[in-house]
Order: sequence, then C-alpha cells, then structure tokens
Amino acid sequence: MMTSLVTENDVGICRYLNSDNKGFKGRIKERYSDFNVTEIGLDGHQVSLVSQNDPKEETEKEQNKVPDVYEDLSEEVKKLISVQDFQNILKVVKGESDKHDINVEKMSKADRKAIHDICKIFNLESNTQTSSSGEKMIEMKKPSADKKVQNRGGINHGERGRSKAEKFLHFSLYKENMGTSELISQLAHSLRTKDKYFSFAGTKDRRGRTLQRVAVSLIKPESIEKAVARFKTEVAVGNYTYHPQGLRLGDLSGNHFEIAIKDVDTEGTRIDQIMNYFKENGFINYFGMQRFGTSEVPTHQIGLKILKRDLNGAVDLILLPREHQSAELKTALTSYAETKDAESAFKSLPYKMKNRIEAKLLNGIKSHHENDKVNAMKFIPSGVKQMYGHAYQSYIWNSLVSKRIEKYGTQVLEGDLVEDKSDKTYKSPGIRINVRKLKASELSDFTIYDIFLPLPGYAITLPDNEMKDFMMEMLKAEDLTLESFRSSIRDYDLPGGYRKILIKAQDVSWEVVKHKSLTDDIIHSKLELSKQTGPLREIGDAEGGMTSLIVRMSLVSSCYATMALREIMRVHTDVSSMKADVEEESEKEDQTANGE
Repeated sequence: MMTSLVTENDVGICRYLNSDNKGFKGRIKERYSDFNVTEIGLDGHQVSLVSQNDPKEETEKEQNKVPDVYEDLSEEVKKLISVQDFQNILKVVKGESDKHDINVEKMSKADRKAIHDICKIFNLESNTQTSSSGEKMIEMKKPSADKKVQNRGGINHGERGRSKAEKFLHFSLYKENMGTSELISQLAHSLRTKDKYFSFAGTKDRRGRTLQRVAVSLIKPESIEKAVARFKTEVAVGNYTYHPQGLRLGDLSGNHFEIAIKDVDTEGTRIDQIMNYFKENGFINYFGMQRFGTSEVPTHQIGLKILKRDLNGAVDLILLPREHQSAELKTALTSYAETKDAESAFKSLPYKMKNRIEAKLLNGIKSHHENDKVNAMKFIPSGVKQMYGHAYQSYIWNSLVSKRIEKYGTQVLEGDLVEDKSDKTYKSPGIRINVRKLKASELSDFTIYDIFLPLPGYAITLPDNEMKDFMMEMLKAEDLTLESFRSSIRDYDLPGGYRKILIKAQDVSWEVVKHKSLTDDIIHSKLELSKQTGPLREIGDAEGGMTSLIVRMSLVSSCYATMALREIMRVHTDVSSMKADVEEESEKEDQTANGE
C-alpha cells in the first residue's frame, strides 16, 4: 500500500524566479469563497452574469459586438489571421468591401475549421472556394438579408422546431464549491437528458466560485432555470444566446482570478515589493500539481507504464490501494490486489462509487480475459487515458525547465526555440504552433519570454543546445525515445507540443485587507455583483486583527494559478507541504492559547 503523497520535487517543480523573495506564509483556499475564477472568452472579454433576458435579444446584442482592434484578438486567433487580414475583414463588416478571401491551401482541416469559427466572431458567413489557380480559399462575407430572414423565420428548422442557427443554447454558469463535470451531470439528470449534450470550453476548480460559458442542445432557457432552482447549492445561470454550434474544450483565451490569501505574516511594504516583481517578471510556467493528481501514485508514473507498453503495470498502479482513499474503496482494491478477483471487488463497491475510475477499470477487467488489459482499459474514459500520457510529458517538461533556470537563469541561448510566424501552415499533426531555432546573431532580438521548451513527442522540433541533450538523457534512462510516444491507439498517441518557459500574468492588482477571522468572505462574488441593486457590502474591518492579501490576475489558458501563488509566496503547493504548514500554524496557536 502506498502511503507517501506526491511532492513538487517528485514532478520536477524545483525552482523559483525571484531569488530575493524570502516568501511569506498564508492560507490558500481556506474557504471556497477565497478562490474566484471567471472564464475569458475567445473575444478577450470576461464572461458575465448580468442578464437573464430573452436569448434572441442577447444573441442579437452579441452579434453587434465585433472586435475593432487587432490586439483585442486572442493569441490563437492571431496565429491564423494577420493584421492585414484583420483590416480587410473589418472592411467587410463595415460594408466597405463585399468579401475577403483567405488562402487555406496549406492549412490543416482543423485550422480551416478554426477559420470558419473566426468568421462567427465577426458575424460573417464563410464558404470554402477553389481559386482560379486551384488553391483552397475561405470566402468571408456578410450574410444576406434573405438568409437572416430564413433562419429567423424558421423555414430551415432543426430538431424540436428550433432553427439550425439556434440549435445550441449558450449560457453563463455560476457555481460554488462544485466541479464543472459534477454540476453538468446533476443538471443533465434534472433535465432528463444526457451529459453528452452539454459542452464547455474548460473545467473549473471544484473548491471555488467560478463563472464560465456552457452550451447545450435542444433545451429551453426556462427548463434550465427550473432545474437550477432545484439545486441546494449556490448555482446561477443567465446571459442566454443561440448559436449553430456548441463549445469545444479550448474555446477560451484564459481565466481571470481573484484569490484571497488569508492570515499573511508580512507587512504591506514587503508585499508590494514581491507583487511588483511578480507583475514585471512573471513566474516559471510549470505544470501544477493538479496535472499529476494528489494521491500517492502520481499520474505521470501511470503514463510512463503506458509509454513502455506495460499495460499490466499501468493497471496495477491505477488499482493500487492507497492510504488516503476512502475505507470502502481501499477495502475493494486491497481485495483485488490479494485475489485478483475483479468481479468480487467491483461488486463490493457501493453504487455511489461505481462511476470512479477504479470501478470502471475493475468492470473492464471482469468483462474480459484477465490478461486482456487493452480492452479492459477501454472502460476508462478517453480523456483520463490521455491525461496519463500528458502527465508524463508534463513531468519531463517541468524537469527540463527546472534544469534550464538552475543553470542559465533567464539567459537566451543559441539554438533555443521561438515561434515561427512566417509560416502559418502547421508542420506537425496535433501541434498548433510552428517553431524555429535561434541563431547566435539573433540572441539580442529575443527575451526569455519568447522561448519555448518542447513537450516530448514524435513530431517535435528539439532545441539545438544542452536542453535537447538533457531531455534525451531523461528518456534514455527509462528506455524511451521520441518514437515511443507514437501509438496506433489514439488515446496513447502523443505528437508533443511546446510551452513557454516564463509567463507574465495580465491585469495584475492586489490589496491588503484587515478583517476578523478566517471565515470572512473578503471578495465580492460574481453572483453578488449580478444581483446588486444598491451599495455593495463592505469588505473587511479596519479594526480586525487578521491581515489578508487579495490577488487579481488574468492567465492564458493552460497556465496554473497555483504556480503563480507559489512564486508570490515562495511555498510548496503539494498536499503534504500545505498540510504541514497548516499543522505548524495550528501548533503555534495551541502553544499561544496554553501560554507557552
């Protein structure tokens, strides 16, 4: 039985950027109200919860909002359209031009679809055409008045009487202390529909107050309102709009965070110094502990087994009994470890646990021959299986960036990788960025904020410096090569990717608040703001004996707020360290209470 929880060092998180920061102690996520997350859409605007108007009215309002500055576009959109394209598109929007064509001959199918999606941002229709020279072009133009009337008039109806243009209802979803998937599952059950009909751009933390966009097909706003009203937890919906398509994972540009660090043990002047450094210099772009799980078996170890084609080993790790599991699950897994009787172990689990990954895998094993782990693993959702491989890639990347910062600091090196903006045709499958190697003559033209490190995979370009050697040595130690990441099974096929070494948060601000106790709610929630009719409640108490820090910042998608807090506070964010800090503080409080 495994008893030791995974630590930051176990997953390659070893360095800090600000060497002068001695750090300070404070309590992160003491209450779920201390962690507030608002999704930022592809248009660069934060999701709002201020309206519950008719969805057709909201749709028309949204269609009238068109980006008018190139810089307001998300980085993903900028990769596909140039400044000149943007200016030409605006001319079409304003009626100064009939249409604009973009050459997509060398683009992948996914990128061509992304171009069509971009047209929706500008409320333009798009069609794929073939030019006189035989090249594929996407034509952008304003929808004809006749077409608008057809959609609104219901001539081209989809299922249940709603037009195809209105097939998906998009809405803002606010939740407290509940995971995204958990809430969607309950909402679907209440609506007597299935989870699969809902979609969202990204999952949000369970322990927090979060606001994001969700899409669902064939459901009326009134039905959602009634279902939400039955929830016992704090859930709210609003800002309904109709769209012809749902949402996909990644359909966001980032998240805005408002985080309360309670009971800090430092003064305002020192906090200002730390925060000013953070605002100007950012933080190491580590994959956070969430990527690796919080149990005794980090997910990257399971990923390593899969990469080594050792599915028996992967299954054993997933089903390994662990000290911090619930008694019921631990008993079932211990029984399986001793008897290898998957059917008995599965039956011993209560109904409420049948949806756990371990239960799904036990079900898979009992449904096939005991040696057929390939088909048994199919009982685990694809996203989870992909997560195992991604976790191993993340472990290698974390280790690589720690080595880089330790040896070279923020120095730019010959052979480093930077984005190649000259070619918009993605050269590698599944990798949405092209890179090139820096020459010695170019070093002064770039900073560390431009440099990418690769995630291992069969389709990556390696830097032409010591970082390549370090990565290959790590893989060789596990008898792996870059080709080991190629698989005929889609869930295990890992082409690789690239990630920036350092990241600067945007919209950074902070304030020190005096208040009375750890249970105080010192941040206005989005739900509270949406219901505002008069003066807002006052935050804090000038006479309070507790000092807390509120940090506000925006991060691009795939960046971890916990890694930003780690840099600010100079603390470890793994479960063992956070638990030790709380126990140490409790011991001090006990000693004070006892007059020691």
